Parts: sequence; structure tokens; C-alpha cells
Amino acid sequence: MSHDTISHDTVTMERTYAAGPARVFDAWADPEKRRVWGSPSDEIDLRIEAADFSVNGEDVTSCMMGDEAIAIVRAHYLDIVPERRIIYTESISGLEALEGVSLVAAEFLPEGQGTRLVLTLQTLAVDGSDLLEGVQEGWTSALLRLDAMVA
Repeated sequence: MSHDTISHDTVTMERTYAAGPARVFDAWADPEKRRVWGSPSDEIDLRIEAADFSVNGEDVTSCMMGDEAIAIVRAHYLDIVPERRIIYTESISGLEALEGVSLVAAEFLPEGQGTRLVLTLQTLAVDGSDLLEGVQEGWTSALLRLDAMVA
């Protein structure tokens, strides 16, 4: 790919979970829990290659379809305030080239006995990839699984 074109989008998704902020935050902080709920679809399994959930830490995750890796996701944590927010960048690469980058901001807001999650995704896709739609669809799917995990 020549990286001649760039498209971008900002999406904010809000979900309310019955669990409190500590439990919802923990599902993001724990790499094994994140592996279970964080997949963008039922057909893709996540394989955690590296997990350093700390400011300036990096996670590396392979998106697997069967035994084949179809994408590599690298997350770099910029800000973590336990039970309140996580801000990180996420680069998404196919096997040959960068597909795009997202700035992800997750806010965990107390709401009654539960949590209102406000997720803001600022995504940049290169060379006409369908990443903009894929990111939103993937997060929609993942947030449903997160609900099942923390219920």
C-alpha cells in the first residue's frame, strides 16, 4: 500500500452496565478478561502477545481466525486513572501494512449502583481501508460481551 489516502472519523459510544466502575475497569485492566470480551467479532479470537497495562506500557494482540493471524493490534497507554479513565492509542495492521490508528478514551462514570461507560474513538484509516466501519462494528460487538462478563 502506498498510504496515499487518509480518512477519519470520531464516534462516541455510551453503555450502562449493572456492575460498578471497579468491576468494569478491572475487565479492561486484566489482559485475560480483555482477551475474552475484547474481540471485534465471534469469528475472531484474540491472542495476547504482550500485556503491560501501565502508563507508557504496551499491549500487543494478534487477531486470529482459526490458526491464522489476520491483524496485529498495538495499544500504547497514555493515561490510566483507576476506575475513572483509560486513554490509549491503538495501531491496527494487517499482515503487510498499517490499516489505521485510533485514539481511544474510555470513561467509567458511576451511575447508581452501576457504571456508564463513555467510549470515544478517533480513528484514522489509510488507503481506503474499511477500518472506520470495522472499528465501530468491532467495539459494538465487544461492548456487548463486556456486558455479559461484568453482569
